Amino acid sequence: MLEQVKILESEAKEKLVVAVTMATGRQGIGVVKELSQTDKYQIRAITRNIKSTKALELGSLNNVELVKGDLMDPESLKKAFEGVDVIFGNTTPTKGWKIFRGSIVRSYEMEQGYNLINQVKTAYEKGHLNHFIFSSISKAKDPLKNDPAPGHFTSKWDIEEYIEKSGLKKITTVLRPVSYFENFENKLPGYTISKNIFPGIVGKNFKWQTIAVEDIGKWVRGVLSKSEKYKNQSINIAGEELTGLEMAMTLQKIVSSEGIKTNYVMIPRLAIKLLEFDIGVMADWIERSGYGADMNNLQSIQKELNISPTSLKDWLKTKLKRQNKKQNSWAREWKSSQWKLQWDK
Repeated sequence: MLEQVKILESEAKEKLVVAVTMATGRQGIGVVKELSQTDKYQIRAITRNIKSTKALELGSLNNVELVKGDLMDPESLKKAFEGVDVIFGNTTPTKGWKIFRGSIVRSYEMEQGYNLINQVKTAYEKGHLNHFIFSSISKAKDPLKNDPAPGHFTSKWDIEEYIEKSGLKKITTVLRPVSYFENFENKLPGYTISKNIFPGIVGKNFKWQTIAVEDIGKWVRGVLSKSEKYKNQSINIAGEELTGLEMAMTLQKIVSSEGIKTNYVMIPRLAIKLLEFDIGVMADWIERSGYGADMNNLQSIQKELNISPTSLKDWLKTKLKRQNKKQNSWAREWKSSQWKLQWDK
C-alpha cells in the first residue's frame, strides 16, 4: 500500500504544472479540457469564482485544480503562479456594454496585460517557470493596409511588445488566432445563425479566416509537446478560409435534405458600429487587409503537432445536433407538463 502511494506521488511530481488564466472563459475551457485529456499535466485552472458552475465542471476533470485569481489583481496572480512550469495567458477587452461605448474597452485589456506579464516575469525570475504561452490575435495578411486596426487587436499586439520589453520573448510562444466560429452565434434579431441564415460582418465575397475556439486548446497541447522548438515563436492560427457565400453553402449542404435554403446575410456595417464600434472597425479591417494565417504552412505544423483542426462543417453539425437535442428535450418537458395539467383536471 505504501509503495502504491509512493508511485502515485512520484507520478504527480513528474507532471508539469500548467497554470491557465481565465480558465472559465471560452479559450480557457478549451485549454483545460484538452490538457486534462492528455494525463500529462497538472492543470491549475485560475478563475475569479471557483464556485461558479463552469468552474465546478472544470474542477471535476482529471488533473485539474481550481485556484482563485483575477487578472486585475496582481497579488492573486502571484500566488496562483507559484511553482508552475508553464503559464497559458489570455486577456479580454470585454467589460459590460454601455451606450456610445459598447463593451470593448482597450485600457481594461491593457491593464490585464501589464498585470499578467509582470507576474509571469516574477515567476520566471524565481527559476521555475520555463514556458509562457500567450494568446494574442492574428496579424494582417497585408501589413501595408493594417491601419486603422481594431482597438481590441492593437491592445494584444501591444501586450506582445511588452512581453519582449520584459525579457520574456525567449520563453514565450505567441498563438494568434483569427475570428471564432462561435462569433456567428450572435443574438441580433434577424441575424441569428439558423438553418436559413448564415450571418456575417463582411461582404459575401471576402475571404475570412476563422477557427473553433476549442482548437486553441489543441494548439497549446501541440506546442507543449515540442516546447523548446516553439519558444520564441509567433504563429497566426486558423482552421478555415472561406467567403461568406462559401460558409452559407457549407451549412446549406448539411440541411439540404430538409428542403431548406441557407442565405448569407451581412449585418449592416452602420448597425455594427452603432452597437459595437470596434467590431465595425474589425469588419473594415478584414475586408481591407484580412487575417494573415498561412494556411499551407499551418497544415505542416498541424501534422507535426498532431493537431486536427475543427472544420466549419463539423462545427455546424455539432451545433445543429446540440440544438435538436435541446429542442427535443424542451418538447418532452412540454408534453409532460401538458399531461400533468390534464391529469390535475
